[in-house]
This record gives sequence, C-alpha cells and structure tokens, in this order.
Amino acid sequence: MLDKEITDLLTYAETHLMLDELDKARAARQIVRLLKLDGYSPLYETEGENAIDIDGLFSPHKLLEPLLNSAVERGVVKPEDKPELKAEIMDALILRPSEINDLFADTASVNRQKAFDFLYDYSVKSGYVDLVECAKNDRWEAKELKSKLEVIINVMPQAVVSGYPECALCYENEGYGKSANKRVVTTEICGEEWFFTYSRHQYFDKHGVLVNKTHTPPTGGKDALNKLACAAEFMGADGFVGSNALAENGGAKNSVHEHFQTGYRYAPELRAGYKTRYKSKDYPYIELGTVDWYNTVIRLSHSNLEKTVEFADKLISAWTSYSDERIANADGKKNFVNIVCRKIGGKYVFDIILRSNGMKKHKTPAEYNEIKADALGLTDLLGYFVLPNKLSEQLQNVRLYLDGTKPFDKAALDGEAKPFAGMIERMLKDQGGTVTSLEAKLNLHDEIDVACEKILASTAVFDGETIKPFFESIGIYEL
Repeated sequence: MLDKEITDLLTYAETHLMLDELDKARAARQIVRLLKLDGYSPLYETEGENAIDIDGLFSPHKLLEPLLNSAVERGVVKPEDKPELKAEIMDALILRPSEINDLFADTASVNRQKAFDFLYDYSVKSGYVDLVECAKNDRWEAKELKSKLEVIINVMPQAVVSGYPECALCYENEGYGKSANKRVVTTEICGEEWFFTYSRHQYFDKHGVLVNKTHTPPTGGKDALNKLACAAEFMGADGFVGSNALAENGGAKNSVHEHFQTGYRYAPELRAGYKTRYKSKDYPYIELGTVDWYNTVIRLSHSNLEKTVEFADKLISAWTSYSDERIANADGKKNFVNIVCRKIGGKYVFDIILRSNGMKKHKTPAEYNEIKADALGLTDLLGYFVLPNKLSEQLQNVRLYLDGTKPFDKAALDGEAKPFAGMIERMLKDQGGTVTSLEAKLNLHDEIDVACEKILASTAVFDGETIKPFFESIGIYEL
C-alpha cells in the first residue's frame, strides 16, 4: 500500500496548492483510481524518521517518485508514460482553471507583477514547470564576452502532439495528457481571446508564452504590431513579448499557431543600449536608433501607438523588399524580421531585428554547424542561446580528449567527437596539452561561448555604415 506516500502528497497539496479539506477525500479516490490500488487509508500522523519536510518543498517531484515507480513496477504504466501519469495525479490536486483565473484577476487588479508571480509559483508547485527536470539542462553565462549571453544545452524532450489537440500550443492541452496539470490564464488581445502560461522548458527566468486561443497562423503587418503592443500592456512594465519570424528557415519552432514568447528578466539584447541615434524625416517625434548588439536591431519608441505602429510597419515593409550588392532579395522573400515589444513609462518600445536569408557571404566557419545548425529563433537572438540535445553527449566525449582520459588521434576519432577534430586539436594546443577535467569543461564553455557569439554576429545584415543607404531610402538620417 502507498498510504503514507498519498497522505504526504495530499498534505503537500493542502500546504502549497490550496487543496481544500473538503476536496481531499475526492482527490485521494482519483489518485487511487489512477494508480489502480485496492484502496487508501489516510494516515493522520506521518512524523518520525521517515517524515518529509513538506513545508520546505518547492515541487512535488520527491513525493511523486515512489508513486510513479510503484505504478511502473506493478505494470500500471510503461516507464515512458510516467510523465502523463504524473500530470494526471497532480491534476486531481490542483485548482480548477476558473479558480486560477479568478485568483490571477483579483491579484492583478492590485498588483500585476504579483499575479504573474503567483501563476509561476503555482506552475512550479503543481509540477507543470518541473525545475528538477529543467536543472538537467547544461546552462551557463558567458561572462568573458562583451555581452553576457546565456548558453543552454537543452536535454528536455520537445512536446509532440498528433491528432488532438492540433499542436503543443493549443488551448485544449490544458488538462489533457501530459499537460493535465497545466493551468493558463485568459486575456483579450486586440479583441481576440488569448491565454498565457509558463513554458515548461524555462530557457530563461520565468519564460512564458502568450497564445491565441484559436489554432490560427500568425499574422504580419500592422495587425501583428498592434497585437504585440496589446500583449506588452498585458505583461506590464517588467515584461516583454516577442514574435518568431514569418519566414522559411526563420528559426520558428512552431509557425502554425499564433503565439508570442514572453519573459520578465531583461534579456541580454534588451539590456543593450543605443549604438547610434537616428531621426525619421516623416516621424521626427519617434525616438529611434540602432542597438549596440551583435546583429542588426532597430529600436523605436513613442507613447502614440498608432503612429509608432504606422512607422514600424513602413520600416518593416521597406526592409522586406530591400536588396543591395550584399543582399540578394529580388523576389522579396528573403528578408524578414523578429520583433520584441515592451511598454515602459507609457511608451511602446519596439526592437525590430532585421534578418535575411539572402546574404551573399556566409560569415561563420562550417565547424559551427555542429554547434548550432538550425536557424536562430527568438530566444537565441535575445541572447539565450539554446543548443541541441545531442551536443551534451558530444561535448562530454570531447572533454575526454582535453583532460587526457582518451589519447588524441585526429584520424581515429569516434563518431561523437569526429566533427570537433579541428576544435580539439586547437584547444589542446592553446591549453599546452591536457588539463584537469574541470579545466577542460570550463575551456569548452569558453569555446562554445565564442562560437555562439560569432554565430549570432553572423546574422547581422548591416553595420554602422552599410545601414545608411537603407535608412536614407526611407527618410532616416543619423543625428
């Protein structure tokens, strides 16, 4: 029997998830049904040497493990089905969607940031955002670079959905399958129903997504800019919202369902200031400049939303059709943008990241393809560099040559390390031979940091001088 384990979990739900005393018995029966147990006898005292400090727990992970392991041992579920069973168990213990929405709205009416903090805390305590799993990602801050990029080697599996719901972002995921313990809050964005939830991947602090309630493709033009501004108002002054690119090979992981990425801690790109100030002849009142960042970012802001959106739309339209001797865009399909919006001090602040698949000169070495072969997504562009799962194992293998565990023979490298032969050879030379395992790890981090910086810089379409013809074509001049 699992009486103690279920009792501990119920106590946790009372303590951290607002489970009402009158709902405990029903929740226990649901858990018994999910685990296919013969019954459950409540324990009113769980003290002693095996007692768990439930007040001090930040997640249900420790309490769920014995229940899930028992279910596997007894053949109730297969090992690969543990995440779904976990979600369904927690769904029996947490508040209903309507209760979450009411609490969020009541808190937001007094303090918007505390409302988002409440939802994040609840998402963690309910196990939907599993910080134990997130901690398995290898992540570090590139402290030696001019801008402190954060590097994340993601080992968490991506959500895969087929049939119902239509995709992993759909509103119908709430309470369904592996997302049974997911809770969202709804809002209105430009007259449409949207919802907000926190990302279970947490690529950065309090990483969230704002999603159209209807499974519909993203829009462009003024419509998208207005939605971003409305979304920025919803997020509040401490937040930002950003859109993926509407382009093939633009880095978007899900370009079918309209959504925005959101966050609260300023991303490295957003912390960067102006590099050069400009002024528009037709919109002289809009604050305008390029950002001191690796790629080409144009920042503009003003309190008048209509005029700000009008100017941003004209700038983006001009870029979409732009060509020169370095950018082959005769068909008008190679240039695209990512957009980030904030509302700060009553002003709408747009960061428009110019991008192009028509650049005639590729700027990064081929060896970097092994580090980041995919096109950069919004999180990468903001300075949160998300690298592929396979890189974790590859770098562990590479480290064995750097610390002397394996002798280095460039011609005889195995499959995992072979693509990094040149890098290993160069690093061994720079190190002056083999080093300790810790030094090898840190040196590898430094190597990846530089690679990420160069990859990000390779997406720049202009520098300080080459941007002038584009700006002048739309009446923008340096101050």
